[in-house]
Amino acid sequence: MVAGTQGTVSFIGNSPLLTGSFSGLDTAAIIEASLAVKRIPIDRLNNRISENDTRAAAFNEFKALLETMQSAVNGLRNPPGSVGILNNIFEQKSAFASSDTTTPATDILGATATNNAASGTYEIEVLQIAEAHKISSDTLADVTTDLNVTETLTINLAGATAEETANIDIVPGMTASDVVFAINAVSGTTGVRASALKIAENDYRIVFTAEETNKNIELTGANTLIALNATTPTELEAAQPARLRLDGIATIIERDNNEIDDLIDNVTIDLFKADVDGAGDPITTVTLEIEADLSGVRAQIDAFVASYNDVKLFMQSQSVVSEEGEVDASAILFGDTLLRSLGRDLGTDLAELVGGLDPSALSTLRNIGIEINEAGLLTIDEGTLNSNLVDKIDEVRGVFEFGFQASSPDIRMVARGELLNVGDFTIVDPGGAVDGTNLQVGGVDAFEVDGGLLRGLDGTAYEGMVLAYNRDTTDAGAAPQNIDISTSLGIAERLFQRLDDYTNQGNGLITEEVNRLAGQNEDFVDEIETIQARLVIFQNKLIEKYAAMERAIAAAEAASSQLKAFLNAGDD
Repeated sequence: MVAGTQGTVSFIGNSPLLTGSFSGLDTAAIIEASLAVKRIPIDRLNNRISENDTRAAAFNEFKALLETMQSAVNGLRNPPGSVGILNNIFEQKSAFASSDTTTPATDILGATATNNAASGTYEIEVLQIAEAHKISSDTLADVTTDLNVTETLTINLAGATAEETANIDIVPGMTASDVVFAINAVSGTTGVRASALKIAENDYRIVFTAEETNKNIELTGANTLIALNATTPTELEAAQPARLRLDGIATIIERDNNEIDDLIDNVTIDLFKADVDGAGDPITTVTLEIEADLSGVRAQIDAFVASYNDVKLFMQSQSVVSEEGEVDASAILFGDTLLRSLGRDLGTDLAELVGGLDPSALSTLRNIGIEINEAGLLTIDEGTLNSNLVDKIDEVRGVFEFGFQASSPDIRMVARGELLNVGDFTIVDPGGAVDGTNLQVGGVDAFEVDGGLLRGLDGTAYEGMVLAYNRDTTDAGAAPQNIDISTSLGIAERLFQRLDDYTNQGNGLITEEVNRLAGQNEDFVDEIETIQARLVIFQNKLIEKYAAMERAIAAAEAASSQLKAFLNAGDD
């Protein structure tokens, strides 16, 4: 603000405004008050943006809890697809080893099993572990003297391909240390390492070690080997295979290394040491048991219960009302229809019986040892649940999983895209070439034959179901068959699909609501920008109006002053 004899100049934005002594009005304040009224819609829109941001954050927090719960139930629902078994916690296997002597089984071998492994018991006798070839030169006086050799040293392991063989140029000036360095530089290709060991003064040895078991080291280069005193190397460790017996089978099993993954399907055995007597006969027999990992199942069930309770507590926090009837400030989503509908659906999914099971089988969460307390939270009856896991694991599975059994070994489940509740049905294969045609259920087209797949037709109860059909569907001579299929909809499957309706990244209800709020905020921002542009125009008009007023008053005052001066001069 600048003061002068003719008044005061104020600046609103970059525009000057003459105010003060001419009109006696604070026109800047008048303009600001007028603008403040016009800004009220902007303030309201900003408040709505803030409210939407707060709601979106609450929805995202809720969505994260639902995704955690969905992940927890996924392993319990018999996930579909070719890799589904790998994610199915009920198929998770553990390998337990025990010995029949005082030597711990874990000193002799270890084992791991994938979910695809079949339960079973095996007896293993380890007769010999695989060893890597190791050889040494004879004594060298030092390793820094020029070998004075010119030739090519070829190095590899027995049975190596050309790509696994290296040729090293040995030239005058190279020492034994230089050769060791050159060998190690290509060890990634050859699988052979070298080292120069100082045994004593004037006694060095060059040691060659294979990086793979049961493969001999091969060195070609006569002059270099002579210079290294390794023409007839000393064998420190002979290359040898692993040798063992399985289940008393007389034939001795041999493998090139100590990690054996092709003896028992989907089981990897790591051999640590042999336990034999002086004659090479086994002392210890290790019993290896492959069985379901109940601890993994229990941990997954615990995760499901905890994640459900987290979801429930969040929902309850959004309905808190004080004794005076005021909604708690933290209840951002109070009264939201999505939360109410999901709460009802989750309650139904948890409480309903699992259909399609044997009438005498466990069929509810309460049956297996999980109950809902007065607060609406899940609790675990430790004794009941643990007992059922040990004695009735298949029935526990039935309560959680999407059950699928087929009368034909040619049929298996590949995918199920929707909340399927199809019960028992029979697919009629008329025989012959059926690729590209439809198979019927109950006299109505139900599945399209797509090569080795049967796809549930859109609009039928089987929509979204994909079955692998392991028969040549182009074979005109194939015999007809009826394939009986029995399904059941477990609680974990129901919950997974229900949660997907809300959390799906593409069209989940919560996803869509968060996107709607974000889109609404974008519209609000555009509306604010429009109002602000109008305010600039309005402000400029007010500035022009009051500036013109001040100029008019100033001119009037100037004329009045001149008139007074003229009159005063006449009087004089």
